[in-house]
Amino acid sequence: MTLFQNKKRLFIYLVILLSAGAVLYHWLRPKDEVLYISEPVTLQNIQKVVNATGEVKAIELVTVGAQASGKIEKLHVVVGQKVKQGEMIAEIDSSTQQNDVDSTKAQLKSYEAQLNAAQVALRIAQKQYERMKSLREQDAASEEELENTEDTYETAKSRVIELEASIEEAKIALSTAETNLGYTKITAPLDGTIVSVPVKQGQTVNAAMNTPTIVQIADLSQMEILIEISEGDIAYVQPGQKVTYSTLADLNETYETTLRSIDPGLTLLTNGEYTEVVDDSEAIYYYGRLVVPNPEEKLRIGMTTQNVIYVAGAENVLTVPSIAVKGTSTDPYVEVLTAAGTLERRPVVTGVSDGLNVEIKSGVQQGENVVIAQMSSSEASDKATSARGPRRL
Repeated sequence: MTLFQNKKRLFIYLVILLSAGAVLYHWLRPKDEVLYISEPVTLQNIQKVVNATGEVKAIELVTVGAQASGKIEKLHVVVGQKVKQGEMIAEIDSSTQQNDVDSTKAQLKSYEAQLNAAQVALRIAQKQYERMKSLREQDAASEEELENTEDTYETAKSRVIELEASIEEAKIALSTAETNLGYTKITAPLDGTIVSVPVKQGQTVNAAMNTPTIVQIADLSQMEILIEISEGDIAYVQPGQKVTYSTLADLNETYETTLRSIDPGLTLLTNGEYTEVVDDSEAIYYYGRLVVPNPEEKLRIGMTTQNVIYVAGAENVLTVPSIAVKGTSTDPYVEVLTAAGTLERRPVVTGVSDGLNVEIKSGVQQGENVVIAQMSSSEASDKATSARGPRRL
């Protein structure tokens, strides 16, 4: 037998041996089984909520300005002071306004004195005219004399009417002057707290150019919280829903109220900044409004609040983890792991979801296990090895 024939026979034996070894390994190697991770169907309460931040504002915040120009002679209030409606806040130098009142009063007295004299002249002219008219009827006076007395009488009537009009005009001017004088005494338009005093005593204000702000007064007994609700959540939120809130100053204390209203336009429109052009990268928010009592004045203007709006809820219902629900929104299903270790696909009817769990109205029973994930045994082994880390030599 030649050397070539021996090599060929040895190659054939080697191929047969390798093939047999491969077949034997295939039948003897451990099967790569599928492992299922499941969670039981539980009975619990579930609540869908919307989280949002808010800002505290005063419901009534009045800016008190000055309608008179001049030096602030006296400032009667400071920031934080409580005032009553009608209480004096500031006094502006009233010299000019007082002079206008005095001058108008003097002018009015002069017109009234002139009116008295004119009324006397009118009575005299009327008597003379009536006497001359009687004489003319008796042919004891000429037509010219009658016409002259009539002209005098008509002139006297006109003078009285003119002075009466001047008096009315002077009265209006006096009323305006007294009003302007009143503007130098600035009083509180409502009960509240002084929250801002942007001027100082001795400062000169000019109301001719614009209305200078003297103080700002707010009623702090009730406050308004403006909640910024995102565009993605606005469809779930309705007035009347329960809201809990807390302030950054005390996150451990939570208060409860209801949502009063939702603004129809986005926050930019409410704040007067909307130009009908919104950048694609800019998030859209809408204001939800809360009106809350503030008897102890713990809430302050400008505080930030954390708010939770309760949009839907269900009590004592069957729930599963949200990741267990598969399919589409119109055809959802879950996979139930049976006692035999097999999977059973079940169509379900879902209800309220809080993002982590979802209510199941039908399709499963309490205690059944629904699959939330699956992996092969080799994948599980690899994950376990990775979790232990590399071996140390």
